[in-house]
Amino acid sequence: MTKSIKSDSPLIEVKNCTKLFPATVALDDVSFTLLPGEVHALVGENGAGKSTLVKCISGEYAMTKGELFVEGEQIHLRDYNVREAQNRHIGIVHQEFQLMEEMTGLENIYVGHYSQKGPFVDWKDLDARAQKLFEFLGSNVNYNVPVKRLRTADKQIIQLARALALDAKTIIFDELTAVLPEADIQNIYRIINLLRDNGIGIIYISHRLDEIFDVCDSYTVLMDGKHIETGDVGTLTKDRLIQLISGRELTKVYPQVPDSVSNDIFLKLKNFSGNGFNNIDLTAKKGEVVGIAGLVGAGKTELLQSLFGNNPVTNGEMWLNGKKINIHNPKAAIKEGLGLIPDERRMLGLNRVFDVRKNATLANLNKYKIANLFMDQNKEYEDAETVMDQLNLKYSSLRQNINTLSGGNQQKVVIGKWIIADTDLYLMDEPTRGIDVGAKSEIYHLIHELVAQGKCVILVSPELEELLGLCHKIYVMYEGEICYETERENFSQEEIMTYLLGSGK
Repeated sequence: MTKSIKSDSPLIEVKNCTKLFPATVALDDVSFTLLPGEVHALVGENGAGKSTLVKCISGEYAMTKGELFVEGEQIHLRDYNVREAQNRHIGIVHQEFQLMEEMTGLENIYVGHYSQKGPFVDWKDLDARAQKLFEFLGSNVNYNVPVKRLRTADKQIIQLARALALDAKTIIFDELTAVLPEADIQNIYRIINLLRDNGIGIIYISHRLDEIFDVCDSYTVLMDGKHIETGDVGTLTKDRLIQLISGRELTKVYPQVPDSVSNDIFLKLKNFSGNGFNNIDLTAKKGEVVGIAGLVGAGKTELLQSLFGNNPVTNGEMWLNGKKINIHNPKAAIKEGLGLIPDERRMLGLNRVFDVRKNATLANLNKYKIANLFMDQNKEYEDAETVMDQLNLKYSSLRQNINTLSGGNQQKVVIGKWIIADTDLYLMDEPTRGIDVGAKSEIYHLIHELVAQGKCVILVSPELEELLGLCHKIYVMYEGEICYETERENFSQEEIMTYLLGSGK
């Protein structure tokens, strides 16, 4: 890999970019500059134009109007495409893997660029080059096994290595950390600093605002396809960034916590144990948002999966509305009025083959059966349209494929599915993962609307600020056990963090 030389000459310069789609102005006169050795955050709500801009830079889209300069040379836009962008040392690392799962990491890194020895691929040379790449990255990922056998974080490293194998001087990180645990996020930070020190410019897209302050040097905010502001991160506050992105003040992102908690205990767990957690004692009342905090591996997800019948329970008792119950599968959980919003919404919360309507009514199909032979599709459409409109879903048709919706709108469909099923207890596992601050605010208001109706919400989140802003009560889990419990009037971020890290045990 060639080491870039730091200078004030831009790696990327976009001037007055406009991108039009049928009936849509995706980008409107946007300008953007990236310098060598700079980590430049590109932020904005879903639909702000971030993805469109980086696709114009990486050759996936052609600008309708405007100019693009790469390392000072003006690009002929008519001839510009992904291969040309790669030839000009521009790489991209996607949140959604652009890898061939059956091929090895090595094959994925060099696909389309194999070195040859006569008519044959020179695997020895490729392996030697890969070793140097991974030594540079300080990574021990096994690139000789099929990609499908690798962890999520390791797949991200393979994507990054592929960009570096093409001698990338500009790398676009598109929501890279959205699905990674904290330890892997810290490793990505280390690699970003390494790349920065070697003069590589990084365009960094993330909905996790803390990351902007942790790793970025500069920022550009887009809204509705327009450039809002560019500046140095050192001059920015989180409150100001939220206001720039969404047009809302921080205090308006989190709604006022409703006085909705009744005296009726809806869920009670006693010595509840299963794979990944032990001896859980927990209560949740009707109208209450109960938060569960904990590090990765603390057992939070496993607990919610067991409540929903996806993870075996080995000991203890579960009481619902004063009745002792045993839930062995999701069908039984749904019958008892439970609904799960999983952390992996695309893989576990949605059927990606189905349209919006089918996903929205999936949890209560019996409601629409006619004589167990036919489905009342008119009623399905009626219910789906009513609830999706209540949730302010941005969609063109109930018949459109679920994959065409933004992450925030997909999550609304997941939650709406349980509203249509008249769910009483919502098990929410990181419901705002990977969605922008505006969509988060809508989810927050929805959570409080649900408990105001007497529903109960168990909320798992890696963001302590989110739990403090939404919950009536918070439990802290550490190594599979509850080690701390606190009510809203006694919330202390410092004390919760102490137990979260295991120092309070």
